[in-house]
Amino acid sequence: MNNSSKCVWLVRHGKSAWPADTPDMERPLSQRGRRDGAAMAEVLATSEHIPQKFYTSDSERTRQTTELLNDALKLPITSTHDLYTGSHRDVEKLLRKTERSLSCVAVVSHLPTIDSCIRATNDWPEEHAFPTLAAVCYEVGSEWEEFEFKHARFLRFFIPRMFRDASA
Repeated sequence: MNNSSKCVWLVRHGKSAWPADTPDMERPLSQRGRRDGAAMAEVLATSEHIPQKFYTSDSERTRQTTELLNDALKLPITSTHDLYTGSHRDVEKLLRKTERSLSCVAVVSHLPTIDSCIRATNDWPEEHAFPTLAAVCYEVGSEWEEFEFKHARFLRFFIPRMFRDASA
């Protein structure tokens, strides 16, 4: 990655529970979501591209996912409702406000928002779904103020089952 390049992780929230009479915004992570979150936290913390900040949706399950992912890193977190149902344009607008000193950030959101971002990149080699707690990293050769997903280049893709203990 060159000096002016930036990278962004797009992370889908962990598997959520479905408690009766709980509004969608308030659904927590399931036991599997918490377990997968811990595994993926290690992936992010040991990646070649370690995030320096998290942006997260304000829903309960994304907040909990972000806390798990950030357990070892202890990074700043910005929570916004724009990541709950936003499009890639909303994410681009948010990322354009990122501090220039940061070279890598993570966005923790929901499938409609993540899917919109991935489709806007035109660089998605995977042919399967984007399951809960999947994480994809893209590089963009520009400063944050000019960030656009259409200029993003695929770097890495991880899903929890790649790291689950075979006996679990």
